[in-house]
This record gives sequence, structure tokens and C-alpha cells, in this order.
Amino acid sequence: MRGHRGSSHDSKLSGIIGVVLGMVAIGLAGMVGTLSLIRQVGEIGPKVGDIVAFDPLDSISADMKTRIAAMPTDGQPGVACVLDVRAMHEGGGSIIVESRQPMTAHGMRVHWAGARSSSDGANCGSSADLLLNQDDIETLAMAAGGFGVPANKTHVVLWAGSSGAR
Repeated sequence: MRGHRGSSHDSKLSGIIGVVLGMVAIGLAGMVGTLSLIRQVGEIGPKVGDIVAFDPLDSISADMKTRIAAMPTDGQPGVACVLDVRAMHEGGGSIIVESRQPMTAHGMRVHWAGARSSSDGANCGSSADLLLNQDDIETLAMAAGGFGVPANKTHVVLWAGSSGAR
């Protein structure tokens, strides 16, 4: 019996199979990386539970004049109030992201609590559930110095709203 010697055809075939398997492995790794990136992009921006805190003791730029129209969650058409960064800084308060509202133009439900949201007739009051879009929340966070309650604070102010207790 003669020993079987590998032909050049067999070595070419195994080389092609190796290249194809390598390309498939690289393609799968790229697809997994892309899916992971897409998932992370969906998580960029404000998340449920994020807080934007306005501290009256923090300094604010003299040219900060941002005013954002917010829609109350009761959905009355044409009724809006204003979140005025200057008034919110002066009186203090916070906005908490409560939920996402993906089917609305204002994609986030937030809760405002503070002394006042505006110094004029467009005030949202001392406590309000509002609808804002992601860009508005990010603008408010930039004006407040970022998301979260500053770590160097030694006290927490809770807003009682209009409970009548004094």
C-alpha cells in the first residue's frame, strides 16, 4: 500500500477554508461590537432617576438667561409653564427624571420641586409634573453644573410644596 500524500489541491482548499473562517470570525466580532455600540448610544443622555439640582448658594453666570417651556403632564393643550434657570438658581430646587415618554414630542416626564420655576406669570409653581425633551433636560443640567446633587453639600433641602404645614 502506498501512503497517501497530500495533493496541492488539498492544501489550497484548507488555506481557503482557513481564510473564510477567519473572515467569518472577524465579521461576527464586528457585529457584536456594533450591536454593543448601538445599545450604548441608546443609553446616552438623561436616564430615569437622574437629578438636576439648582443650589442658591452656587454662583451663576450673569448672562445665563435660559428659559425653557415645559408642558404639564395633565395634557391641557396650549398650557405651558416656564423653567427659568435664573429663578431656579435664586430659589433653589431640583428636577428628577421620572420616566421616558417615547411616543410624545416631549420624551421625558420630570418632577420639578423648588421655590419657583419662574419669576413671572409663567411659573410652574413649587411642585409640578412636567414633560420635557432630552435637549431641554441636558440644557438645564449644564446650567446647574451637571447631573446629580453636589457631593460637597452637607445638607439636603426637601421642598414641602403647598402642603400648608409651616
